[in-house]
Order: sequence, then structure tokens, then C-alpha cells
Amino acid sequence: MELTKSEQIRAGLQKSFRSGKSAKASTACYGYWVTPSGDLMINPTEAKNVVFIFERFANGDSLGKISDALTFMGIDSPTGKETWSREAISKLLSNEKYTGDVILGKTYVVDGVQVRSHDNSKQFLMRNHHPAIISHELFDVVQQEKQKRSRRRIASR
Repeated sequence: MELTKSEQIRAGLQKSFRSGKSAKASTACYGYWVTPSGDLMINPTEAKNVVFIFERFANGDSLGKISDALTFMGIDSPTGKETWSREAISKLLSNEKYTGDVILGKTYVVDGVQVRSHDNSKQFLMRNHHPAIISHELFDVVQQEKQKRSRRRIASR
């Protein structure tokens, strides 16, 4: 049976994930630069802001309060806007890349729309792929706090 173009692409990505040689692993996010050789390197100025965001959230600040603080300090969002959206902060707080790890295969495309994969068997964890900005412990605290706050919001409805 012949594979469709989409299935071929998906199979190629899965193969590169398994081999640990996927260029997707070195996609830069706020706090990192990509070196000419394709490695992730910490951007010290942005990394300081990443730590600030994680620590403020872990210490109880809301996404809105963190956004206000960043605006007050004159720190532009990753897209260059004066104000950080709550969504941008929330996504940053959920990104395991800040621990130095990469999870490949978190999303896939269905009918041209990118959707989140809930099939962990199709995901690949690359530990210590690049320098970490925050500790695994701080990341875990933030994930637990995010989950606790979302449950509290759902319960209050």
C-alpha cells in the first residue's frame, strides 16, 4: 500500500524524532538563540525575564499581574508588543524547553489544522538537549500551580 504525501512526511518526522536528529528540537523560543551550527544557546537578557515569569507565578502572581509587571519594567513580549498577553505567559510557563528538555511530536496536523497529540507513544523526550534556563523543580511547581488554579476556576463556575 502506498503512503500519501502527508503520511510520508509524518513517517519522516517520526524517524527523525527517534534518531534524535530532528531540526525541530532546535527551534528557538523566547530566551534562546540558535547558533550557526543549529544548537540552542541561552539569550541572557531574555532568560532573566523567563526566570522572573516562572518565579512570580510560582510565588502566587496571576498571569495578569505578571503581564503588568513586565509592562511596567518595559519588557516587550516575544512578538515585540509592549504588553504581554496572558496566553503568551501561560504558553511560556508550559514550555518544557526551559528545563533543557525537548518533547517532539506534541502536535500533528489534521485537515490543515495543527492539533495537540494526546498519544504519548508518538512523542519523544530528549533530555538535556540544550542548556536549561530553569530547574525541573521550578517547572514542576509551576505545572502543579497551573493545574490547581485551573481546577479552582472550573469549580467556581
